[in-house]
Amino acid sequence: MVNRLIQALIVAALAATTTLVAAGPASADRWWGGERAGDVRQWSYSPEPPPCGTTEVTALPRDASTDIVGLSVRHEDGAVDVAAHFRDLAGWGDRWLDFSLRTDGRDYEILLRRDPARHPNASVLWDFSQPPFGPNECESYAVLLGGVVCPDLTMERSSRLDVVSVEVPRSCLGSPRWVRAGVGNRRAVDGLTRFDTWRTAEPGEPPSSVGALGPRVRHSR
Repeated sequence: MVNRLIQALIVAALAATTTLVAAGPASADRWWGGERAGDVRQWSYSPEPPPCGTTEVTALPRDASTDIVGLSVRHEDGAVDVAAHFRDLAGWGDRWLDFSLRTDGRDYEILLRRDPARHPNASVLWDFSQPPFGPNECESYAVLLGGVVCPDLTMERSSRLDVVSVEVPRSCLGSPRWVRAGVGNRRAVDGLTRFDTWRTAEPGEPPSSVGALGPRVRHSR
């Protein structure tokens, strides 16, 4: 749960504050947009009272490891590279990173899941083109996801550069003319979930898995 509580019903088809940098139009096949620092939040949930329980959200401005401060996209001839830039990526920990990609064909989500006991876990590409259904009585939405076979999907992490990036072949995305990207980060600390996203979705924007999306980054050839 970041901006909306999205419960994913997954069908696998595969066997401190800084100045906000404006997200301007993409130039050629590259784009970068900044994000305000110090806006990490912590989410806790209690099942009482039923049926929906109680959600509490608190601010954690000092959490630099969860804090996303930038997003960049490089749309090349053979692949799309998307990178999340952090304030201080000190270790991986128990973390989920969701990259959302909107193309001229359909929407996708790239899920990176890492935990201290079993890292590295697989990075997975999902088809996110189905519209969400709901809300139910608790204002929850459900999204039906289908897995996309993409064996050449890769992930890189650099604590020195405070960056986590993914590179996905354009063929896995239907060879799109353009892409828009977003990212959300969740981290489990002491049994609670801390989260941040690259900005907040604008009113009327079609829903994505993480919220806001940057501008179109076109394939230059």
